[in-house]
Amino acid sequence: MRKTIASIATCAFLSLALAPAALAGDPLKPYVVLILDTSGSMDSSTGSGPPSCGGTDSRLNHAKCAINQIANSYGDMVLGLARFRETPVGTYSTSCTADCSMAGVDCGACDEATGAGCTSAMSADNLFELLTPLVDGNTGDTARWTDFSCQTCGLSMGSNPEIFETGSWTPIAGSLKGAKRYFAGQQASDATQIWPDGTPGFAPILNDPYNQVFMPSGEQCRPYIVISLTDGDETCTTFSNTAAAAADLLSTQVTVGGQARTYRVRTKPIGFGKVPGDAEIEGIAHAGGAPDVAGVNEGSYAQNQEELQLAISAIIAESVRSEACNERDDDCDGLVDEDFLSKGTACSDGELGVCRGTGSMVCRADGTGTQCHIADPGGTASAEICDGLDNDCDGLTDEGACQGTCGDVELCNNLDDDCDGLTDEGLTRGCGTDVGQCAAGTETCVAGVWQGCNATGPTPEVCDGLDNNCDGAQDGFAESCSTIPGGNPQVGICRAGLRVCTAAGGGSFGTCLGEVGPRAESCNTLDDDCDGVVDEDTGGADCSSACGVGTTVCVNGQLQCNATATTSDATCNGFDDDCDGRIDEDAPPGGACDQGGTVCGGVSRCVGGQYQCVGGEPIREEACDCRDNDCDTLVDEDPNCPSGSTCANCECAFPCQEGEFPCPAGKMCVNDFCAADPCYAVTCPTTQSGEKQTCVEGACVVACSVTSCPAPLVCVAATGQCAPDDCRTFPERCGAAELCVAGTCVTDACAGVTCTDGAYCAGGACVSSCAGKVCPSGERCELGACVADPCGRACPPGLVCREALGQCVNNQCESIQCQVGQWCDPGQGTCVDDPCNGVTCPNAGEVCRDGSCYLPSDLQGVNQYVAPGGGGGCSAGRGPRDGGGLGGLGGLVLALAGLWRRRRRARARESSSALVGGAS
Repeated sequence: MRKTIASIATCAFLSLALAPAALAGDPLKPYVVLILDTSGSMDSSTGSGPPSCGGTDSRLNHAKCAINQIANSYGDMVLGLARFRETPVGTYSTSCTADCSMAGVDCGACDEATGAGCTSAMSADNLFELLTPLVDGNTGDTARWTDFSCQTCGLSMGSNPEIFETGSWTPIAGSLKGAKRYFAGQQASDATQIWPDGTPGFAPILNDPYNQVFMPSGEQCRPYIVISLTDGDETCTTFSNTAAAAADLLSTQVTVGGQARTYRVRTKPIGFGKVPGDAEIEGIAHAGGAPDVAGVNEGSYAQNQEELQLAISAIIAESVRSEACNERDDDCDGLVDEDFLSKGTACSDGELGVCRGTGSMVCRADGTGTQCHIADPGGTASAEICDGLDNDCDGLTDEGACQGTCGDVELCNNLDDDCDGLTDEGLTRGCGTDVGQCAAGTETCVAGVWQGCNATGPTPEVCDGLDNNCDGAQDGFAESCSTIPGGNPQVGICRAGLRVCTAAGGGSFGTCLGEVGPRAESCNTLDDDCDGVVDEDTGGADCSSACGVGTTVCVNGQLQCNATATTSDATCNGFDDDCDGRIDEDAPPGGACDQGGTVCGGVSRCVGGQYQCVGGEPIREEACDCRDNDCDTLVDEDPNCPSGSTCANCECAFPCQEGEFPCPAGKMCVNDFCAADPCYAVTCPTTQSGEKQTCVEGACVVACSVTSCPAPLVCVAATGQCAPDDCRTFPERCGAAELCVAGTCVTDACAGVTCTDGAYCAGGACVSSCAGKVCPSGERCELGACVADPCGRACPPGLVCREALGQCVNNQCESIQCQVGQWCDPGQGTCVDDPCNGVTCPNAGEVCRDGSCYLPSDLQGVNQYVAPGGGGGCSAGRGPRDGGGLGGLGGLVLALAGLWRRRRRARARESSSALVGGAS
């Protein structure tokens, strides 16, 4: 066991040997960065009245006052102040509240419960704004930021800055991320400056003289703390990200002496105005390094300035490393238990004679001081015998046991032990102790009793840098305190403060912290003035109204009026007659009024307990605007229009002129007069969803909202025009293996059919092309084969071949238009399915005619009919839904359209002539 302890002591010594020299007893100050919530909710009232520093009752003012009091009075820490980053707006002239404002991050789009709408910028590390850095002795700057005195909108310390306004949401996660980068000696990820490089306070861990001194647990010796003082929940990301930011601070990496080291930066949240046990405050505390103990709140909570001071003081006090008596170097100065000077000195249990046990002073179990450890316990009392010992442990030696026997040594027992005729002569011994302010002395034996000790004994410990009670510790105690004349009553809300006399701290008390004194009594179920009575004298204000005479009374912490209510509030008198919380709500209007002939259309209404003329418009000269401007009940009776114009359509208008343009630009003819065109020069954009807009009365509206289509047509949103409600308008309604024919999706017989060797699919079968094929006289080419031409010759212009008769007859399709996917049978004059539907000719430049593919030159001079509705007559493609139309022929087909458009043979073999090779 001793070897283990020796090893630990050796390792501790080697680590602490690196620490800079420090005075024994000096506490090691923690580095504390306090992040103040400056979100809008910090403007809320605390309900505790204004803070002691001044200003109105708001959470922000209470927090500033608490921070100011701590900065001005607490020296056992190195304190830095930060807030949520805000951009100052304005230029200081008379006051910051009047001339300046702040703008912070906007997280309005963020749903912190789900993360929807929460961008990375809303929780970025640049949302941490450091106002004062970690520099020992620099708390004065923090005090200036919170002293309720402001002379600049900006950050310059030379211009007396102030945290004077809120202007942000609650980016707790971003602020914690930024705090980590500050401790690590880095600027924000987007290069936003957190603190200037190379200036005091930059890279606090790297520049900490104790940065290589670590505890046996592996944690650095100096505590690094982030206090997050907030009154709200995270609003800029999910809470899991906030907790992760707090946890990430516990593994802050800094390269020191060429070696990457990990430092624990603990996060201590304070819920301001929150109910103790708040889930997010506890979550941040646990993630930030606090153990999760069942039934215990690890976060801190406060409701006003005083409670905030106590919460901050408690966090700092528990973080200060001061020496305790525990065999360890608690304050990292290389010395162990150096403040306990009595440790190791001899001591006894105070018994007498042989019963006295002896030992040495050791540390008490609680580490607060030393106590005597008896290593050599005394014996038990027995009958006195003549042996020079106090056998019966009564302080007397050999009393009555040596009668008639002379010895060599005189003992203090009121006997003449050495038979020289003298009793207890010349017997003295040491007494007292030399620990602390005590001084050892001597005492003399008189008549068998030791007395007359002239030692300087212990006195009650006082704060003077001395060990008054001789327990081996100089000072090192705390006591209650009060700054109230006559003392703190310790009644009601009043609580005495606490001041600490630090061990070896110079012999003076620190500032009295945490005291809560009396204040003006208010109706809140508390004894505010600390007189032992709750809410006394808080009512009594007159609250009389028409419903009765009464005064306010305090009931369960709420001021109420004890007046008796009436049943109506129809009188305009400025009172809440029926005591329902509303004033004059039933007072009827007083009729029309004109404010002494100055307004038109006013109405007399009850305002502030009196009838006043409200509304209406000022009376002015009549104008042409369809209004009674002069309030004579006539409209536009004397419009005062320019010569030649007439008051029409609510404006002075000139008559419309004859011709194509009856009115000048920007005007339109309405009832024979040129009126302003509200849609002139208005260009309406397409909506984000692709809907066409049109101008109506000067406003852009969706075209289909003002378009009425006769059944069965529908309005197409993209064009604003009426079209059939089928696949002709919406080709996407047909499947991949379908064609749109006359508005109906039909099966494509060629779907899935693959033809080879220059063949193509028509009607579901593979056939050859007629392109360039020459047939004998009296024949024509169909589907790649030469067949007999029923008419045997070309028909004259205007006639077509009726194959069943073998005769040329009149073209019946001159005035007929067929639907998409159909064509007109020229012999019958009826629309039938186009044989070219779905046909794709095998070679570039070919066109489909009656299901057969030809070269355009094969069709020159041929009378034919093409249905205006489309179909496959001129198509080399699969049809409209496949990008059909004219397919790959493009401009060539358009150029030939005049030749082909109105001449087409019927599948019934009614033809004007052989397409290729026929007799002429």
